[in-house]
Amino acid sequence: FDLMNGGPLPGLYVFRNMPYFKVMVCGGDGTVGWALSCLDNVGQDAVCQSPPMAIVPLGTGNDLARVLRWGPGYTGGEDPQNLLRDVIEAEEIKLDRWTVIFHPNEKEQDETKLALANDTMAANTNEDQTSIFVMNNYFGIGIDADLCLDFHMAREENPDKFNSRLHNKSVYFKMGLRKMVNRRSCRDLHRMIKVEVDGKLIDLPPVEGIIILNILSWGSGANPWGPEKEDSFAKPTHYDGMLEIVGVSGVVHMGQIQSGLRSATRIAQGGHLRIHLLSDLPVQVDGEPW
Repeated sequence: FDLMNGGPLPGLYVFRNMPYFKVMVCGGDGTVGWALSCLDNVGQDAVCQSPPMAIVPLGTGNDLARVLRWGPGYTGGEDPQNLLRDVIEAEEIKLDRWTVIFHPNEKEQDETKLALANDTMAANTNEDQTSIFVMNNYFGIGIDADLCLDFHMAREENPDKFNSRLHNKSVYFKMGLRKMVNRRSCRDLHRMIKVEVDGKLIDLPPVEGIIILNILSWGSGANPWGPEKEDSFAKPTHYDGMLEIVGVSGVVHMGQIQSGLRSATRIAQGGHLRIHLLSDLPVQVDGEPW
C-alpha cells in the first residue's frame, strides 16, 4: 500500500477481518506513528486489534527502529527477502504509548476569550483550545525543540534539498553551531516551567531543555539517560509504564550526548507528568515541533 496515496488506512481496512496479520511499515518514526494512530482508529472494529508492526527504517533518525532493533537506517543494499524473513521470525514486544494533552493557560484563555468576544460581538466563546497528541518516542521542551523547529522550518521551505540522511544531519549540526553563538530563548528554562511527576513538584537543575523519554534513543541513536549506574532510578524500558525526564544544559551538552561523551542529567521517572509552561516555549512531540 503506497502511503503517498491514501496513507495506511486503506491497508488496515482491507485486513480488518483477518484474525491475525503483521504490518511492515517502510518509513521514518513519523510514518510508524502515523500507522499506529490509524490502527487506533481501525483497531476497535477489526478482528485483529493490535497486529505486530515491523519497520524498514527510511527516516533520518529512526530512533524507534533502533530501539526495536530494526536497524539505524535502510541502506538499499539489504535483500528484501531477508527483511520479510525477519518480519516472520521477529519476537513480539510491547511498546508504551502516551497521550500528551496541551491546555492553554486557563486565566490567559479567559482574557483572550473576552477580548475576542468584544471584537466579534460573539456570545458563545467557550471554544475548547485543548490539543491532544500521541507520543511514542519522546517529548522535548526548550533547546532541543528549538533546534528541531529551525530544522523543520528549513525543510518546509526547501523540501527537495532534504532527501539524504547525511545532508539532514549536517544542516542540523550547522544550526546547532549557530545557536551556540546567539543564545537566546531557552537560557533559564528551569525558571520558566514547573514539572510535577506523579503529583510531586520536582526541583529542576539549571537546564536549557528537558526531554521526556519513552524510548532510550534520541537524536539518531544517542541514549540521553546513559548507562546503568547505582542511583535511585529503576532501569528503564519502553514497556514499563514509566517515562524518564532528563535535562540538557545547552547545545554543547546535546552534541556531547549525541557523540556518546556524556549523558543528560537524570531528573525523574514517573507514570504521570504535569508541566506548567510559564511563558511561550518551543516544544516537540516525536520530532514534530511548534
